[in-house]
Parts: sequence; C-alpha cells; structure tokens
Amino acid sequence: MADREGQRPVDRRTYLKVAAGAVGVASLAGCSTNSGNSANGSSSSASQSSSSGGSSSSGSGSTSTTSKSGGGSNGPYNIGFSSYVRGGSWITAYNDAAKYYASDNDIKLDVRPNRQSSSKQIKDIRDFTNKGYDGIIVGVWSTGAAKSAIDYAMGKGVPVMSTNADTASSKIPLYVGFGNYAGAHKCGVQMVEALQKQYPNKSSFHVLNIRGPQGNQSANQRSQGFVDVMKKHDNVTIDKTINAKFAQPTAQTKVQQYINANGTPDGIYSGNLSMGLGSYGALKNLGKLHKMGEKGHIVLTQMDGSPRVNPLVGKQYIDAAVDQPNYFYNPIALKYMVEYIEAGGVNGGGDSVIPKVGSTVKKSQLSIQPHQHKGVNLWETPIWAPATIKKENGHPWFQTNSVTITQSNYDKPYLWGNIWGKKS
Repeated sequence: MADREGQRPVDRRTYLKVAAGAVGVASLAGCSTNSGNSANGSSSSASQSSSSGGSSSSGSGSTSTTSKSGGGSNGPYNIGFSSYVRGGSWITAYNDAAKYYASDNDIKLDVRPNRQSSSKQIKDIRDFTNKGYDGIIVGVWSTGAAKSAIDYAMGKGVPVMSTNADTASSKIPLYVGFGNYAGAHKCGVQMVEALQKQYPNKSSFHVLNIRGPQGNQSANQRSQGFVDVMKKHDNVTIDKTINAKFAQPTAQTKVQQYINANGTPDGIYSGNLSMGLGSYGALKNLGKLHKMGEKGHIVLTQMDGSPRVNPLVGKQYIDAAVDQPNYFYNPIALKYMVEYIEAGGVNGGGDSVIPKVGSTVKKSQLSIQPHQHKGVNLWETPIWAPATIKKENGHPWFQTNSVTITQSNYDKPYLWGNIWGKKS
C-alpha cells in the first residue's frame, strides 16, 4: 500500500473498508456461509526461543483474527517489531508475548532482533518504513541512537511505539513499560516492613544497596527509588552502596568481600534479578543463609522475579521481589497501535485513542483478550493495572503497575517466571 519512498497514496483504512464492502456484496450474491478467518483467535503454536528471542519458524508470528474493544479490526496489518535480544527467559517472554498476541489477532508481525546493535535497529526501522509497514514496535537498544530512524518513520506517516525501553524521540504516540523508580520504591517499603518483622526488638538497622552501573539510567532509577525510602526512616542506614554492574558473579563476590571485612548487615537490596541471585549466593557460600523468621536471617529484597527467584521467595530465603508485567507490554502496544491506525494514524486522528497524560487506565478500560499459551490462560489476570499515563521524553508513557512477589503469590500462574520457567 506504499510506494518506494514509503508514502501512502491511498489511505489503508479507507481501502480496506471499500474492499470489505465489496467482499460482503459478493458473499451475499453467492449465498456463501463461510467468509474470512476464524473469529475466535485460536491458540498460537509459535515456538519459544530459549535465548535468541527471534521470530517463530513461520517467520512472522502471524495470523488469525481479532477484535479491538468495541468493534472489529480492518486488518490484517503489517507491523514491524525491532526487538533487542540478550538471552534468557525474561526476554523470551517479552518477545513470545508479542508473537502470541499477533497470532491470536489480525496482525502480521515481522520480528527482527537487533542483535545488540544500534546500527541494525536503525536499518530495520528504516526498512519497515520504506516498505510501507502499517506500524512499528521498538524495544529500543539505545535510547538516543534510534531517535533519527524513529523520527524518519513518523515523518513518513508510519507510527512507532516503544516498549520496555524508551526512545528519546518526542514524536512517538506511546511508550509502554513499568517504572524502575516506582519498583525500587516498592522494594524499599518491603525492606522496612521485613526488617521490623524480623527484628522486632531492634531500634536501628543496617542495609546494603547493590546497584547497577553508574550513569546507566535504569540502574540509577533502581537505586534511587530504594534510597529515597531509606532516607525517610532515621533508624535505617545504608552502610554501603556496591556497584555490581547488573552481574551475578560480581554481586556475589563483592557482597562476600564486604561481609568478610565488615560483618553481617540486617538487609540487602539488589537492583536486578542477577544481582539478587548473587547476593543470595554470597550468603549461601558464607553459611549465613537462613529462612525468614529464623535467627540470623538477613532480609533480602530485590527487583525482578524469575524462574529461579520465585521459588526462593516460596522457600522464605528472599523476602520480596518486585516484578514486571513484561508479557503485557507488547500486546498493550499492539492493541493501541491498531486503534491508532484505524483512528487515522500519524496524520489523522490517531492521537485521539491514546490515553491523556495525567489520567489513569483501569483494567475495566483496557482488555487484552486471554488465550491459551504456555499451558495457561495468558493475559487472564491484568497485572499491568492500574496504569498511570505520564509524559516522558516528550511523549505519553503508559506506566504499568508492578507486582510484588511474596509468600502469598510466588507460585501464581500470572507471574512470567512461572509461565516461561516451566519445563516443556
């Protein structure tokens, strides 16, 4: 539907409505009892990628049918997905969910891993644009590097939405992701509550803050949210902030070294999944690993659940972990993308379907239709809700809620680590 320069001489929405009308007349004339695709959005058979997060064996992770809230889609739509890949089950869940949602709905999804390369991501975004794709979803590898390619796409009338990692472009209609600072703040609250419960007779507490690289925006936010909670409590002191570079071996080594030199803290906060497992490993190696409520228990809170973390919460070694609704990010963006296109797109009324900055989106206002995937009714529990709409980098940010994993829910089927951590 686009010429070589990526322009759109015919509005796709208008074209599809005309085409649909023609098909409807033909069907009536022929007394046809079957038309179009299945209307129920059957379960996808897209395979799980253990580390690459690439596209399924079909090459795109498409097609079935869908309905957006309040009515049917004018699809099929061709959506490009430039995703980053670093291995592991977290990113597999993030990528798989996009393919599953596309296969359940009237969307043809072209998944292209950027292979940790900004230049490849830029090339793919421009290629999606020049080939006239209806929209582009981007899991940004470098916040600033992709800006020019994203601005180029928007300038050509191809809408771009980012998920999980944001872009510096102010032109995009929506970014979908949780808040690192808000998640770390929750971890701080959980730390204080657990310290008071574990040590009811103590008047003061000493903790460690295990953080990611200095200068990394995510690492800064995941540290500051925790630090700000500690500052509100005069009886809690952060004895040391340790830069463990988001790495499990580094965290394990540095925590062991600190304890050997300075003694045991009352609690340890870790700013991501890997560093949390490193802190756990350090206590285990030192013979200082005890369950909640037992004498000598060191309170552990951290960002991120996982197939390894969730059982440790269940066994009472980790007090709490704050997790992301990562398998909702791309479905939410894809749903808004279809609505944005059908409302007129970049140069029409597309922005009318995007929630207003300052508003709150409740679960009753946005529905991601559940379907069977990975042995569960995926998206059945709207753990993303409520979402607050903020302004970030000059564009709306659909900031999802986060999930606090504790003894009460560590084994629930709505946690991504329990879905993608199951043995097939």
